[in-house]
Amino acid sequence: MFALLGAAAVWGTRSTHARSILPQATTSPTPVTTCGEVLNQPGEYVLTTNLDCSGATGDYNGVTITASNVNFHLAGHTIASSDCDTNRNISGIAVAGGLTNVKIDGGAIIGFNDGIVLASSFSQVKGMTVQNACVFGIAVQGSNNVVQTNVVTGSGSDGIILSPATRANITSNYSSGNKRAGIAVSDFAYDNTIEKNVLNNNGGTGEGAGVIVFNGTKTMIRYNTANNNDFAGIRIASATNPRNEAGPLTTVMGNTVSGNANVGIWIQANAPLSSVSANTAFGNGDTDLLDEVYSCGTNTWLNNLFMTDLAGGVPDGGPKAGCIQ
Repeated sequence: MFALLGAAAVWGTRSTHARSILPQATTSPTPVTTCGEVLNQPGEYVLTTNLDCSGATGDYNGVTITASNVNFHLAGHTIASSDCDTNRNISGIAVAGGLTNVKIDGGAIIGFNDGIVLASSFSQVKGMTVQNACVFGIAVQGSNNVVQTNVVTGSGSDGIILSPATRANITSNYSSGNKRAGIAVSDFAYDNTIEKNVLNNNGGTGEGAGVIVFNGTKTMIRYNTANNNDFAGIRIASATNPRNEAGPLTTVMGNTVSGNANVGIWIQANAPLSSVSANTAFGNGDTDLLDEVYSCGTNTWLNNLFMTDLAGGVPDGGPKAGCIQ
C-alpha cells in the first residue's frame, strides 16, 4: 500500500558534495553550515544558517547523523529542498540505525522525500516544524524514541509514521493537512504509545485519518484529538500478534473524535482484542463508532460517549444498547 523505510532506504551512496566534520576542541557547539554535512562524532552541533539543498544529485540528506550522543540544535533555522524523487533516498535529517542518545530540536525541515528519518534508539525529536515532505514527515524506527511537540503538515503520505518502531512515545504533536494519516503505525510495530496529539484535517485521498494502525501489537492511543479528517478519526485496520500476547492488542482510550467525514473510531475485522473506552465521538459522518465484527467479537467497548454505532454492518442500538457501550 505504501513504501516502508528500512535502514537501507536511508544509507545509500552519498553524492560528492557531502563532507564529514569533527567537533572542534572547544566547549562551544560545532557549527553546521552547509548541506550534506555528516555528524560523525559525539558532541553538540548547531545549525548557523538556513540551508537550501535543492538540486543535489544522487542519494543525499540535508544532514546525516552517524554517531551516538549527538545533540543537533537547528537554532531556529531551516533545512529545505524542493526535490521530490522516490527513486532516490532524500531526507532532511537522517539518523542512522544502531545509534543511541541522538537529540534533534528547534528548527524546520521543508520538503525532501522524508523530513526526518529517526532510525536510532533512545533518541528524541522535539520542537521541530516539518512541512511539505514528499512522502513522510517524520519516520520513526528503532526503539524507545520520543517524538514530542513537533508540528508536521503537508506530507504527501503520513505526517508521522512508526515503521517499525518499538516502545516509541509520540506525544503532544500537531499533525495536520497530511495526505493520509496524521500518525500511522505499520510494519509490525510493537508497544508504542500515541498520546495527547492534535490530529486534524488529514486526508485528501479518501482514506485520511487522525491515527491509522495498519498493523502492530500493543498500541496505546490515548488522550488525542482527531477531528475533521477526511475518513476516520481513529482507524484500527489490523492488530498482529506474533508474540501470542493475551491482549488488548490495541487500546483506544480517552480520545476526542468529532466531525470526521465517515467514522469516528473504526475497528476493522482484522483487529481483534481491541479495547475502546472513555472516548468522546460526536458528529461523525456515517457513524460515530464502528466495529466490523458482529456482536463486537473479542473487542471491548466501554464508557464511550457517542450517538450512532454499527456492529457487523448493522446498527448496534446506540448508547447502552448493544456491544458498543
